[in-house]
Amino acid sequence: MEGESIIKLNHDPQFDSGNPERVEFVRHTVRVAARDKKLALRGHVGAEGLSRVLLELAVDHFAERGKNELIAWELGSSQDFGKFLFELSSQGIVEVSDEDCQEDFEGWFDLQTPPETWKLQW
Repeated sequence: MEGESIIKLNHDPQFDSGNPERVEFVRHTVRVAARDKKLALRGHVGAEGLSRVLLELAVDHFAERGKNELIAWELGSSQDFGKFLFELSSQGIVEVSDEDCQEDFEGWFDLQTPPETWKLQW
Protein backbone atom coordinates (compact mmCIF):
# COMPACT_ATOMS: atom_id res chain seq x y z
CA MET A 1 0.00 0.00 0.00
CA GLU A 2 1.26 3.43 -0.87
CA GLY A 3 2.37 5.52 2.09
CA GLU A 4 2.98 2.48 4.30
CA SER A 5 6.27 1.37 5.77
CA ILE A 6 7.69 -2.07 5.03
CA ILE A 7 6.72 -2.91 8.57
CA LYS A 8 3.79 -1.77 10.64
CA LEU A 9 3.68 -2.43 14.36
CA ASN A 10 0.80 -4.27 15.93
CA HIS A 11 -0.34 -1.95 18.73
CA ASP A 12 -1.60 -4.84 20.87
CA PRO A 13 1.30 -7.29 20.88
CA GLN A 14 0.03 -10.63 22.16
CA PHE A 15 2.84 -13.00 21.44
CA ASP A 16 4.77 -15.92 22.83
CA SER A 17 8.47 -15.14 22.81
CA GLY A 18 11.34 -16.58 24.76
CA ASN A 19 13.14 -13.25 24.61
CA PRO A 20 10.90 -10.20 25.03
CA GLU A 21 13.92 -7.86 25.09
CA ARG A 22 14.88 -8.98 21.58
CA VAL A 23 11.31 -8.47 20.36
CA GLU A 24 11.10 -5.01 21.91
CA PHE A 25 14.51 -4.00 20.52
CA VAL A 26 13.41 -5.01 17.02
CA ARG A 27 10.08 -3.21 17.45
CA HIS A 28 12.03 -0.12 18.57
CA THR A 29 14.26 -0.46 15.49
CA VAL A 30 11.18 -0.48 13.26
CA ARG A 31 9.71 2.58 15.01
CA VAL A 32 12.94 4.55 14.65
CA ALA A 33 13.38 3.58 10.99
CA ALA A 34 9.77 4.47 10.15
CA ARG A 35 10.23 7.97 11.61
CA ASP A 36 13.44 8.62 9.65
CA LYS A 37 12.38 10.73 6.67
CA LYS A 38 15.50 9.78 4.67
CA LEU A 39 14.87 6.05 5.12
CA ALA A 40 11.09 6.11 4.76
CA LEU A 41 11.04 7.48 1.22
CA ARG A 42 7.51 7.26 -0.11
CA GLY A 43 6.50 5.66 3.19
CA HIS A 44 8.60 2.55 2.67
CA VAL A 45 11.59 1.42 4.73
CA GLY A 46 13.55 -1.34 3.06
CA ALA A 47 15.88 -4.02 4.34
CA GLU A 48 18.96 -1.81 3.97
CA GLY A 49 17.47 0.99 6.08
CA LEU A 50 16.18 -1.36 8.76
CA SER A 51 19.56 -3.11 8.92
CA ARG A 52 21.38 0.21 9.26
CA VAL A 53 19.09 1.36 12.09
CA LEU A 54 19.45 -1.98 13.91
CA LEU A 55 23.24 -1.66 13.95
CA GLU A 56 23.17 2.02 14.93
CA LEU A 57 20.79 1.35 17.82
CA ALA A 58 22.87 -1.59 19.01
CA VAL A 59 25.88 0.73 19.30
CA ASP A 60 23.79 3.50 20.89
CA HIS A 61 22.24 1.19 23.48
CA PHE A 62 25.04 -1.29 24.19
CA ALA A 63 28.22 0.56 23.10
CA GLU A 64 31.05 -1.94 22.57
CA ARG A 65 28.76 -4.82 23.62
CA GLY A 66 26.40 -4.16 20.70
CA LYS A 67 27.89 -6.80 18.44
CA ASN A 68 27.77 -9.45 21.17
CA GLU A 69 24.20 -8.55 22.12
CA LEU A 70 22.98 -8.89 18.55
CA ILE A 71 24.78 -12.21 18.12
CA ALA A 72 23.38 -13.50 21.43
CA TRP A 73 19.88 -12.51 20.24
CA GLU A 74 20.48 -14.39 16.97
CA LEU A 75 20.48 -11.11 15.05
CA GLY A 76 24.13 -11.30 14.01
CA SER A 77 23.42 -10.96 10.31
CA SER A 78 20.91 -9.17 8.15
CA GLN A 79 19.58 -12.60 7.10
CA ASP A 80 18.94 -13.47 10.75
CA PHE A 81 17.28 -10.08 11.24
CA GLY A 82 15.03 -10.55 8.21
CA LYS A 83 14.10 -14.06 9.30
CA PHE A 84 13.12 -12.76 12.74
CA LEU A 85 11.07 -9.89 11.27
CA PHE A 86 9.12 -12.32 9.12
CA GLU A 87 8.61 -14.61 12.14
CA LEU A 88 7.20 -11.63 14.02
CA SER A 89 4.98 -10.97 11.03
CA SER A 90 3.67 -14.54 11.09
CA GLN A 91 2.74 -14.00 14.76
CA GLY A 92 0.92 -10.77 13.95
CA ILE A 93 3.40 -8.58 15.83
CA VAL A 94 4.46 -6.61 12.75
CA GLU A 95 3.15 -6.47 9.21
CA VAL A 96 5.38 -6.60 6.17
CA SER A 97 4.52 -5.25 2.76
CA ASP A 98 3.39 -7.73 0.10
CA GLU A 99 6.27 -6.54 -2.08
CA ASP A 100 8.92 -7.38 0.51
CA CYS A 101 10.48 -10.76 1.11
CA GLN A 102 12.94 -12.30 3.50
CA GLU A 103 15.56 -12.50 0.74
CA ASP A 104 15.66 -8.67 0.69
CA PHE A 105 17.75 -8.93 3.88
CA GLU A 106 20.52 -11.07 2.38
CA GLY A 107 24.05 -9.72 2.58
CA TRP A 108 23.55 -6.31 4.18
CA PHE A 109 25.66 -7.22 7.23
CA ASP A 110 27.18 -10.20 9.02
CA LEU A 111 28.86 -9.46 12.33
CA GLN A 112 31.06 -12.56 11.93
CA THR A 113 32.74 -11.08 8.82
CA PRO A 114 34.70 -7.88 8.18
CA PRO A 115 32.48 -4.86 7.40
CA GLU A 116 34.25 -4.45 4.04
CA THR A 117 32.43 -7.58 2.85
CA TRP A 118 28.95 -6.23 3.65
CA LYS A 119 26.61 -4.64 1.11
CA LEU A 120 25.83 -2.07 3.83
CA GLN A 121 28.45 0.67 3.67
CA TRP A 122 28.92 3.61 6.03
